[in-house]
Amino acid sequence: MSRALVFLVPALLTACNLGGKPVDDKGNDSDSDTSSSGEGYTIADIRTGVVPLDQSVTIEHVIVTSPHTQGDEGFFAQDAGGGANSGIYVWSYDGVGDIFADVGDEISMTGTPTDFYGWTEFAIDSVEITGTGTVPPAVDVGDGSSVTDWDPYESVLITLSDQALVSVNEYGTGLLSSGVSIDNGFYNEDIECGATYPSITGVLFYAYEEYSINPRSEADLPAPTLPDAVDSTCAEVQLGICGPVRVTDAVVTSEDWDDDDGGYFFIQDEGGGAGTGLVVFLKDLAYDVSVGDTVTVSGSVNEFYGLTELVVTDLADVQTTGTSTPVVTVLSEAPADWESYESCLVSLADVTATSDEAYGAVTTSSGVSIDDLFYDFDGSNGAHWDSVTGPLYYSYETWQLEPRTASDMQ
Repeated sequence: MSRALVFLVPALLTACNLGGKPVDDKGNDSDSDTSSSGEGYTIADIRTGVVPLDQSVTIEHVIVTSPHTQGDEGFFAQDAGGGANSGIYVWSYDGVGDIFADVGDEISMTGTPTDFYGWTEFAIDSVEITGTGTVPPAVDVGDGSSVTDWDPYESVLITLSDQALVSVNEYGTGLLSSGVSIDNGFYNEDIECGATYPSITGVLFYAYEEYSINPRSEADLPAPTLPDAVDSTCAEVQLGICGPVRVTDAVVTSEDWDDDDGGYFFIQDEGGGAGTGLVVFLKDLAYDVSVGDTVTVSGSVNEFYGLTELVVTDLADVQTTGTSTPVVTVLSEAPADWESYESCLVSLADVTATSDEAYGAVTTSSGVSIDDLFYDFDGSNGAHWDSVTGPLYYSYETWQLEPRTASDMQ
């Protein structure tokens, strides 16, 4: 049974003129003349330049290939025959939440094709559901090694085979061995660095000069094969290991602290020094540790807004193995680059506050803040300490020394 349901997009309409003037991605009228609206074109006509950009057109009998994006900004459609250059991103400045087209619906739509930083969008004026069709098969691009130009597959449903996840970033997305990223345009998938996938299906996005495959649901992303944990040191993790690791007999340099997502504590390799520190993040967990404990921790390496973390999801993967004395790296002056001391236990000499306390922190003349993650210190502009000791934290693009007790601030 066919059905016909028309959705109008009010923000893009002018009275008695569905075409109106094209609307750019800021919602502003452009100066292009669209008094003659074309009809009967295909998406491929837009993608290959047969239909000029910034001209109102009607595209008929295309198939919805995706759910709405996570923010309800748009969805994707393809010509019924599928293949290269058959897909487009359907977008509205006010969002598409009132359009109830499902994956597999056949639609006709009127609007204006535009370019948004290299991504072709179809800014809709109206959408009509005209029936039910068949989603075009995903284009099989193999492992991606033979693809020299991804542009024909922009906004097209594709399948990549034999993919390894070579890096994961703080946004929960990552880079695949094909050079294409995997992203969460439709739902938040759990991914782990080092995982391998027999295949990944999804819509190919283009943003920030990068292509990304976006699975539409868990059905597009088969269960991965995860590598075994690699025995490692904190220093080796900081050098860029990807995937599950096991750090053995690291020395705990702080008490644990909690936030809404779980517990944290600092560790470093026996002997300390630059590049030997690490933060352990216990996702939705808590584990009681004391300074000087030695621990063996298994988890996955993750970059969280520039901070390297060892993420643990099972308390069985944290074991206290003994005790030791944490080694403090003494710095007589501020280093040229604080990053080499990330999460290390350091002591910085001759520190002067250059601001009053705000949100538990003061800035200093040494280019690092002093923060109250563990110890609620007293400090104001001009205060001076002969030395400040603590693990070096990185948060909100700021390096922060975290004294643990009053004895850490002399």
